[in-house]
Amino acid sequence: MEQLNNISLRTGLCDQFKLSVLAEYAVAIHKENNKHNLTGHKTLPEIIENLIIGSIEPLKNIEVPRGTLFADIGTGAGIPGIPLSVYFNDCRGILFDSNQKKIRFVNKTISDFGLVNVNGIDSRVEDACRCDEYREKFDIVFTRAMSDIYTVAELSAPLLKTGGVVFLYIKKDQILLNDYLLEHLSELGISTQIDSLNCKIKINGPYEGLFLVKEKETEKRYPRRMAVIKRMSSRSL
Repeated sequence: MEQLNNISLRTGLCDQFKLSVLAEYAVAIHKENNKHNLTGHKTLPEIIENLIIGSIEPLKNIEVPRGTLFADIGTGAGIPGIPLSVYFNDCRGILFDSNQKKIRFVNKTISDFGLVNVNGIDSRVEDACRCDEYREKFDIVFTRAMSDIYTVAELSAPLLKTGGVVFLYIKKDQILLNDYLLEHLSELGISTQIDSLNCKIKINGPYEGLFLVKEKETEKRYPRRMAVIKRMSSRSL
């Protein structure tokens, strides 16, 4: 009961069924983590605090309309995609990760909890970006797996529709937007101007993170090979 109360208090979620699913999901991560290394968070309170609450709380003031399609890149154990699919249950999501063990856990969890609006895909993000099924199909891309804005932008922009957004879970004091990075974002068709947002979501209050807005189509040459992205991203730090 304490777990449910804590999740409810921090996220504003009152639906008891959703709260129960999130609490049981945290237990599932904890149990699986004792057998396989899904996450660095080892205790159940850490998992609830950092993975469940940490996925939802930064976005609790965001309205996401029914039918919105989101991608979670580098989902790992299903974070933030599974908590968000429970919280925003009128949306649909695809969770990408190249680790087969983690995607098996994600899809088993989805099946066990009867989550019909989300699916895990075993794929490298750069490969998914080149696939017609996924390229420029998403309204929102989320990621907690990477804090490197340069890399996240290049892997996310090709997945987004024009007018879509990327949301990075990153603290305000960690956001460094220098000229080199801003030039790269512009080449990808990405802006940091949230006021120019022309998409489905509505922001009703403060949030902790970074929105990047896709303003125009991304050139077909993106994303480049990961080795190239990583080498170039080091210049933005």
